[in-house]
Amino acid sequence: MNNNLNHQNLYDYLIDTTVFKKDDLEYIKVDSNLSHKFHWVIDYLKTKSKIFVKQITDSEKVNDNNQSKREWCIYDFLESTNFLPHTSSLIPQVIHFDRQKSVLIYKLTDNYISLRKHYSKDTMICNKLVFLVGKVLAKLHSETKESQRYLDSLTKINYFTQNKINDGIPYSEYMTNYLQPESLKKVPVHTWRFLGILHKSDTISKIIKELELENPYYCLTHNNLGFENIFISEKYQESQKNSENNDLNQNCLKITNWNAFSWGDPANDLGKIISNYFILWFDNMLIDSTIDIKQSIKLAHIPFKVINSSITTLIQAYVENNHQILKDYPDFLIRVIKFAGLGLIEQLLTDFKFKPDKALKQKNIYFYMASQLLCKPEKFLSI
Repeated sequence: MNNNLNHQNLYDYLIDTTVFKKDDLEYIKVDSNLSHKFHWVIDYLKTKSKIFVKQITDSEKVNDNNQSKREWCIYDFLESTNFLPHTSSLIPQVIHFDRQKSVLIYKLTDNYISLRKHYSKDTMICNKLVFLVGKVLAKLHSETKESQRYLDSLTKINYFTQNKINDGIPYSEYMTNYLQPESLKKVPVHTWRFLGILHKSDTISKIIKELELENPYYCLTHNNLGFENIFISEKYQESQKNSENNDLNQNCLKITNWNAFSWGDPANDLGKIISNYFILWFDNMLIDSTIDIKQSIKLAHIPFKVINSSITTLIQAYVENNHQILKDYPDFLIRVIKFAGLGLIEQLLTDFKFKPDKALKQKNIYFYMASQLLCKPEKFLSI
């Protein structure tokens, strides 16, 4: 069989590895919204579970340091430890790891759906859900905060060297003073002009570099907390429909795609989630070259006050459940907002690669809001 999986041989591989039986194929459906090349999300209708299949190809292994193995290692460690109960409860269940082909397969049960899909079906933002997300993230960070025992355990069993654990910001190569030709080859032509604008802004470039260089290496961080990587259970969704007020535990929420994890800055994770609420807002705007940005904001389907309320709830939930953070880390909230701005820039770079038409249409609102968050975080916090 070809070492690289594709749509033609994917099902054969799943059967050969006994992840599925032939009789199961009629219950399998690939989620096209969450799947892309070498990364499939499969709905297994028979058990209402999701199966994630990820592969790093031969050509990517050198640059990505075999991220399938990297992700498998953190899952394996958290499943085997008993002193990080909250963090361990957030990960999916690994069901197969193929070292030779760099294939990792894991699953979520109980009919979980991503926040991205949840908000695509219902743009009414429930602050109870927002609070739960902030609470869960706060407990993850506080549980692993400055835990030398945890850090020693990872390095001791040779999962990674210290510098790989501390590999904080995954998109920093585009933020340097000079872009090497090799870096430019990795991005579409449309991206070059945006990168040129970014590099012309000395203030923004300086702030981005400071965010990277001043990383405090504080706790376990995910580093890619987009809505597509945060899942909520059907149980939680039903409780909202029935207006139940019971306090649901953290098992209602799962986090996937840990391949970019590090021992890093918690502000990065919280900022990334905030950037996703801004992106949800942008996606519900009327954006056109003939319409002024401020007018687009006024005409947005989701009013800014709703987004602002959700972000405020998210931050409050985080701080309430990680009481010590502001004492130990006085600049935390300022850096959170700056990381939200950086998250918008990173998402725009990603869209230029995979969704160029969308990126070209939305680049002005992305850059406008990103620059506001990066350069004037105090102003946003005072709103």
